[in-house]
Amino acid sequence: MPQHVYVGLVRGINVGTANQVGMNDFRGVFETLGYTEVKTLLRSGNVVFSAAHPLTAADVAAIEKRFTQVAEFSAHFVILSGADFLEITDENPLLAVATDPSRLVVAYLPATSDARAALTSTSLTIPDPDSVSPDVLAVGPRAVYVWCPNGISKSTVPPSFWRQLGPAYTARNVNTAAKLAALVRARL
Repeated sequence: MPQHVYVGLVRGINVGTANQVGMNDFRGVFETLGYTEVKTLLRSGNVVFSAAHPLTAADVAAIEKRFTQVAEFSAHFVILSGADFLEITDENPLLAVATDPSRLVVAYLPATSDARAALTSTSLTIPDPDSVSPDVLAVGPRAVYVWCPNGISKSTVPPSFWRQLGPAYTARNVNTAAKLAALVRARL
């Protein structure tokens, strides 16, 4: 039976002293649900894993539920097929602009139509480019890309923009995305 490769991303774990989750426990969330070839990356909520069947919204809900049981706090997961993750990462329109991949960020959204509909909605308020300068913001059909030349912690993109994306999006810098992409490519 063919295996389906997925990337799982969760926001807000192991930041400072809050919401600490050991990587063995994090990996165990997926293994106890029957997923295989589970590989975590760094301590910031990144995992690549294989499934025997295409995942559904119910599968993602089960991952979130199991995570809450293990970690004793809840978190939203962005689960993307390996192919979807690679396409979103590779179609980054700011790759030619950025000079430091650690300051170029991709904000991934869940694959659900509701989450991605926010990106193409006429009600999405995108900041004026001059108001976020020197940052550069690009909104794609499946992700948001931000070049933060002064560093991510000094980003000028307002929090009100991010709130429009809902609670489940999560961002990774291009260095981390490239490492995850290499793990995915090794399995496809």
